[in-house]
Amino acid sequence: MNTTDINTAPRKSYAGAFESLIEATNAFKNYRAILLLGATFLSAALVAGLFTAMAAGMGSAILGGLGALLAFVVFFYGINAVGILLMREAQGQSASSVTDAILVSFFTSHRAIGVALLGMLIILVSVIAIAALLFVCKIPGIGAFLFTFVYPLSAIFLGLLVFSLFYVMFPLAGPAIWSGCTVFETIARLNTIARTKLVSVILMEVFLFLITAFAAGLIFTVVFLGIAMTTGLSASILSVGFDISDLKNSVMGGSGGGGSGYAVAGGIGGGLLIAVAAIVPALIFNKGLCIIYLDAVQGVDFSANEASLNEGFASVKKKAEEARERARSLTEQKSKVVPPADRPQTPAQLATLICPNCQTSVAADDLFCGNCAHKLK
Repeated sequence: MNTTDINTAPRKSYAGAFESLIEATNAFKNYRAILLLGATFLSAALVAGLFTAMAAGMGSAILGGLGALLAFVVFFYGINAVGILLMREAQGQSASSVTDAILVSFFTSHRAIGVALLGMLIILVSVIAIAALLFVCKIPGIGAFLFTFVYPLSAIFLGLLVFSLFYVMFPLAGPAIWSGCTVFETIARLNTIARTKLVSVILMEVFLFLITAFAAGLIFTVVFLGIAMTTGLSASILSVGFDISDLKNSVMGGSGGGGSGYAVAGGIGGGLLIAVAAIVPALIFNKGLCIIYLDAVQGVDFSANEASLNEGFASVKKKAEEARERARSLTEQKSKVVPPADRPQTPAQLATLICPNCQTSVAADDLFCGNCAHKLK
């Protein structure tokens, strides 16, 4: 299976960038994505609950931490597999199987961690650079004058950097990776998008937030209206109320009324219904991000930026290799040097083994004078 096929498929054209986001509401028709996202949530919850119960029974905090880590792994690869399904749908490709999406996720999802780490590294390096400039501003006389320019420029730079990272880099990193980009291709493409289409991408994201919020409000309104009416009918026909005491007595094995079983069943069914209702807005939002990314990369040439990034990475790698070779050669040279204590001493050399500071005799292998602590060459 070729993971780069995701990039090569043609994508159908849209009348406009904002109109294309309306298609994200069709995510509820992708039953494969709904089932996979539901299975991801359920599997992560089961793994976390199982290890939490084991940790509580054995009194081991390590098991609890391991369970949290495994639950995160299940959720991480599952949510990326869902994103791959949505990306292929947004590109107009034929629907892929859940198995294919999971396999591609296993081989590519770790790239998102690399992008996140590089983004945090960029912030760290930028903060260190700004801190160095602020230290320069402590120079007496011209420090205040320099601070007049350093302060506003630093504020603008850091503001734009963090804004671009959290509104372009991190939200669109997933769709870029789901489309088949490597870590450095993702960084290069998102960097170009942030420099050329920052405002349009932000506007589309705001529009996507409104669409997702409207869809979520509509879905939950329907769900809660149905729950309220069905609860009333159940109470009148089954003669049972969904109150906390019945639910508690049923769960604890007590002798609460005959409707306790119905209360538990209704609570479980209602919880599943609400969970499914929450899955649909999540799918709409993720498919919307895929559409925003595909619209942002249309008509943009990333070859120059990708080549520049690759050249910079190659230069850094070459310098690191040169430094490693230099360190290795220095180590080999030091290993070939005969220690001073092992060198044969001539009578003239033995006669001059005295401290130049206090004229006290010293041994040939002494680093400091035992009398005045003078450092010996």
